[in-house]
Amino acid sequence: MLTPLFCHWHNESSEIRKNRHQKAIARLGLHENKVIPVFDEATQISAHILQSPICILGILDGENYYFKSGFGFANFGLNSDLIRDRKISRDDSFATHIIDSKKPLQIENTTQDSFFFDNVLVQHHQVKSYLGVPLITADGECVGCLEVFDLQSRQFSDYQLEFLILTARWCMAEYERDFLANQVKQKQESTEYNFSSTISDVEILATDVGKKNINYSKNLSIKLINKLIEKISVPLTSVIGMSSVLKQGIYGKVNAKQLEYLNIVYDSGQEITTLLDEIVSLGAIEDKKTLDLTIVDIEILGEQIINSLQMSAQNKECSLRLSVEPGEKVWYLDREKIKQTIYYLLTTIIETARPGGNIQVHISQKQAHIKITMLVKHPWLGDGIPYEKTESYIQAIQQYYDMDINQVSEEEIKSYLSDISKYSYDLTTLLFSCYLTDLQQGDIKLQGTSELGYRFQVSIPAQPHHS
Repeated sequence: MLTPLFCHWHNESSEIRKNRHQKAIARLGLHENKVIPVFDEATQISAHILQSPICILGILDGENYYFKSGFGFANFGLNSDLIRDRKISRDDSFATHIIDSKKPLQIENTTQDSFFFDNVLVQHHQVKSYLGVPLITADGECVGCLEVFDLQSRQFSDYQLEFLILTARWCMAEYERDFLANQVKQKQESTEYNFSSTISDVEILATDVGKKNINYSKNLSIKLINKLIEKISVPLTSVIGMSSVLKQGIYGKVNAKQLEYLNIVYDSGQEITTLLDEIVSLGAIEDKKTLDLTIVDIEILGEQIINSLQMSAQNKECSLRLSVEPGEKVWYLDREKIKQTIYYLLTTIIETARPGGNIQVHISQKQAHIKITMLVKHPWLGDGIPYEKTESYIQAIQQYYDMDINQVSEEEIKSYLSDISKYSYDLTTLLFSCYLTDLQQGDIKLQGTSELGYRFQVSIPAQPHHS
C-alpha cells in the first residue's frame, strides 16, 4: 500500500517558499552540526516502538537532506555513503515528498511501486517499506521529517502512524522550547557580563585544565575505538567466509547445514551493526562537566542496551536480564552519557563471563540518585565477577579515582594512557565507564566479598521528571 502523494496548491513562487524554509532553519539553528538529545530520543524510541531497523530524523537544507539523528545507520550497508556523509540529495530522499505536502507518506512495498522503484534507497540500499511524517515548527513551516525504514515489506498500522506523528510533534516542540530558552539565557549573560580583553590567571588555569580534559577524553576514545575495531574483525571474517560458502552453492537446496551458515551470517552482521553504531556514538561524547539533560525513560533505555548486547552475550553462552525497581522511571539525565556508561560496563562483564551465566542489571533509586547494579549469577560456579578479574578491576578503578586529571601534568596523562593501550578490552571499557560516570558526577564501585562474589554498583545523581 502506498499513501497517495499530495501537494499543496501554492499561490507563491517556489523561490519564496524556499527562502522561507531556509529562514526557518537558520532561525532555529538547525543548520548547525551538533548533537540534539531530544532528536536522538525521538529516533531511538520510534525505532523501538515501531520495531524498525532504521529510524532517521532529518532536515532539508538547500539541495540536501541532512540526518540530524539516526538509529541503525549500519543497516544501510557497511560501505554506504549514507553512513559516511549522513546526508542524501533532496531528489533521492523520500522526505522531500513529505516536506512539500506536509503530509505523512507510507509505502508498504517499494519494489511494487512504479513511482519509487528506481529510487536510490530502493535500488542501492534495499529499502522495502517506509513510513515518514513531517516535522512542523510552531510557525507552521515543515523543516524536515521523522521516518522509519525497513528492509522487509510491511504494512504500518494506524496506531504506529499516530505514534510517529505525536513523536514528531513532541520532539520539535521540545527543541524549539529549549532553543528559545537558550537564546534568552545567552542574551541575559551578554547583558550581565562585560568581558575583558585580557584573561586573568584563573582563566588561564581553567583553559589549561580544559585542554588536559579534552586531551584525556580524545586519547581514551581513540584507545577504545582501536579495541572496537579489533572486535569487528572477528565477526566480519565470519560474514565474508560464510557468505562465500553459500554463494558457491555447495549444499544445493537449503538444508540444516546451510541454515546454520545463514544464521552465522545474520548473527555476525547484527554484531557488526551494533559495534559500528557504538563507534559512531563515541563521536557524540563531549568532554565536559556540563550535562545535556533531557527526559529519559530509564527502563526503555535499559531494554535498548540489553537488546543491542544480546548477540554478544549469546556468543558467550550467557543470558541478560533487566529489572527496574517500581517507582519513577522517567528522569532528567544526559542520555548519551548514561547510555554509554551502562553499555560499556555491561560489555566489561560480558567479556569475562563464563558460559551458562545469567548477567543481571537492576536499576533502582535512592534519594536523588539512580543506582545501577550489575552482577553475574551462575548455577554451579557461584555468583559474582570471575575471581581472577576482581583484583585487576579494583586496582584499575582505584587508580582512576586516585588520579585527578585536573591536577596531573600532561606527561603523566600520556603515561597513563600508554598503560591503558596495553590493557585488555574489558579493562578499557571499564575505565571508559568510570570516566563517563565521573562526567555525570557519579561513581562506580566494585562491591562484595570473595565468599559472596563481587558486583558493580553505579551511582549517578538525577532528578525524576515529575518531582
